[in-house]
Amino acid sequence: MNRITRKQQLSEKVYLFEIEAPLIAKSRKAGNFIIVRIGKNGERVPLTIADADTDKGTITIVVQKVGLSSIKLCNLNEGDYITDVAGPLGNPTHIEKFGTVICAGGGVGIAPMLPIIKALKKAGNRILSVIAGRSKELIILEDEVRKYSDEVIIMTDDGSYGDKGVVTVGIEKLINQEHIDKAYAIGPPIMMKYCCMLTQKYNIPTDVSLNTIMVDGTGMCGACRLTIGGKTKFVCIDGPEFDGALVDWDEMFKRMSTFKRAEQDELEHLEEHLEDTKEHKCPNHTNTACNTIHSSDDSIETLTDRNTVWRKELRASMKAKERTGIERVVMPELSPEYRVKSRLEEVNIGLTKEMAITEAKRCLDCVNPTCVEGCPVNINIPSFIKNIERGEFLAAAKVLKATSALPAVCGRVCPQEKQCESKCIHLKMNEPAVAIGYLERFTADYERESGNMALPEIEKANGIKVAVIGSGPAGLSFAGDMVKRGYDVSVFEALHEIGGVLKYGIPEFRLPNHIVDVEIDNLRKMGVHFHTDCVVGKTISVEQLEEDGFKGIFVGSGAGLPNFMGIPGENAINIMSSNEYLTRVNLMDAANPATDTPINLGKRVLVVGGGNTAMDSCRTAKRLGADVTLVYRRSEKEMPARLEEVKHAKEEGIKFLTLHNPIEYKEDENGAVCQAILQVMELGEPDASGRRSPVPIEGKTITLDVDEVIVAVGVSPNPLVPKSIEGLNLGRKNTIVVNEDMQSSRPEIFAGGDIVRGGATVILAMGDGRQAASNMDRQLKNKNL
Repeated sequence: MNRITRKQQLSEKVYLFEIEAPLIAKSRKAGNFIIVRIGKNGERVPLTIADADTDKGTITIVVQKVGLSSIKLCNLNEGDYITDVAGPLGNPTHIEKFGTVICAGGGVGIAPMLPIIKALKKAGNRILSVIAGRSKELIILEDEVRKYSDEVIIMTDDGSYGDKGVVTVGIEKLINQEHIDKAYAIGPPIMMKYCCMLTQKYNIPTDVSLNTIMVDGTGMCGACRLTIGGKTKFVCIDGPEFDGALVDWDEMFKRMSTFKRAEQDELEHLEEHLEDTKEHKCPNHTNTACNTIHSSDDSIETLTDRNTVWRKELRASMKAKERTGIERVVMPELSPEYRVKSRLEEVNIGLTKEMAITEAKRCLDCVNPTCVEGCPVNINIPSFIKNIERGEFLAAAKVLKATSALPAVCGRVCPQEKQCESKCIHLKMNEPAVAIGYLERFTADYERESGNMALPEIEKANGIKVAVIGSGPAGLSFAGDMVKRGYDVSVFEALHEIGGVLKYGIPEFRLPNHIVDVEIDNLRKMGVHFHTDCVVGKTISVEQLEEDGFKGIFVGSGAGLPNFMGIPGENAINIMSSNEYLTRVNLMDAANPATDTPINLGKRVLVVGGGNTAMDSCRTAKRLGADVTLVYRRSEKEMPARLEEVKHAKEEGIKFLTLHNPIEYKEDENGAVCQAILQVMELGEPDASGRRSPVPIEGKTITLDVDEVIVAVGVSPNPLVPKSIEGLNLGRKNTIVVNEDMQSSRPEIFAGGDIVRGGATVILAMGDGRQAASNMDRQLKNKNL
């Protein structure tokens, strides 16, 4: 897949490519686009599909060699492979029998116009096409356009071919010639704007394609938001085609210039960026984790039995008073002065063996361990801790992995202080809880670094196929539990890397990518199949999965649609969602000069929000050299972020401005944010969550000078997957409604994580995955009795 089967040069800088992508070829419609990525350092770039051949399993795209990514693509040849191709994305063109339709294409815009012309012609319309370019060499696909058009007018700026003049001259000629019912215009944004200004004079409804400003294409970043008809829309989810009369064109032009300077810098270092595209043969996906062996001969039953001889002896070796007298371990950390200069080094260093054993001795090995009740995935906490205490670290890892698919991840990012540790009996004695999270991290790290990675026990294969949509914590947890039960598990991920929010949302100074990769590789070795660049609901439907023999489906597609506040000036340049900011830095490594994805590095950065994502954003900005202010509308006491993250942020020099809330942003002459006006707040009565509601102090505001704003006020479920499944009951903001078994209104479909909750922690999402796996397993076994 993704192999270039044909390359044709249409003009000096315009190339046509046919690419092997059978699933996309089968499911694409007129108006759909794809996201491509060239090389391991490549940027995600949207390109409209110009044609498709379902027999050959190929799609056609036309590319103009202008920027870094297009240069890298155009340098590839037949037989080379494109690193990633995802799609088809976007809403297809609305096709019906309008009557007489003008189709105007400018330059490479002629290519995406071609499938629309075909579809409109097939629907019975009279097609009048205008194709235009600066000169003859930019008039492409003329024969193909003529084949499906009733009349074609060619316009060139310099008069070297066809009639001299711009595209609007040709459009007006057709309007004066006969009645026009509908128009479409695709090309440079300035061309589309003037086409719409012309057709508005004649009351001709005109649709335009705005994929020029898209970044990710799946709705997760919010970078393509634009004012359409007075409302903010996401071009990739709500479009890419819109009524051109409703588009705020001036805002679009400003947004197009967001990364102009960064992109110019990239072109100045073109040769360096081309290094990662010199080898583009067939992709070789190999596993790189440590060798896997079964490291403990004892059964999981023996390791978790509280009444085994070793466990009784361990309890008897110290009196309870001695254990409670041990001070809780303090996690070693990098110094704040050092770590703010390092984006990739983990802040928490980890426990030594001696520290881990000492902390494990604090555990009283309770008869009825309430800590387990506080764990959403029901880890046998006392058992893994007691194995640490006796120095059997690999046995402790075996206990952890019997229930947790991602122990090294959970040990780092789960809010243990609100879950397992909040139930620890030590708290009833006014003592600090046992450091369960630190011990979980130690155990997982020890096993990984030992090279003795153990796989959990796996039942005999039962031949039943189950599908997982999304590779975040909910999906991975579900996949791990189902493969252990003997199922044939396939995970479908829309992005080019597995891990979901673990990869794009959490910075490496908190959760290194290589840690996530090892956990994923363990699942792969257990037998889980992973498929990237596959957008369920677009590339393949749930119905197709069922036709392919999948008997159960778990949806864990997350909540990747960023929320904004809807305040004046919020669409200014350099105001972005935390999703976009963290995805650029974490997943796309945009702060690395060797990568292609651009980023603007603010000097005076404002981060809005009080959760863990806000902390991740402000601490990332600090590491990228900014003076950072965190604004939160409540007091610090009400912040939902982990106490450790707040502590680290303060140590690193983040300024906290609580009881303030943005109400407006001001732009400079280039359309970039330059000031934030903040409303001063005070706390009123508690809201439904129990937190005291913030109330504005009338007439009291302050103004801050800023050059970048990161909005971290939550996310909503991405509607792409749930809205593509017929018969699925949806709740508020397109969440999937499930029963207590995590089962949806369609019995074969289960769901969990943010797509159900609207927003959750990693461990809660994993708990949903485990619960769904248990209940789906019971349902499928009952069916096969």
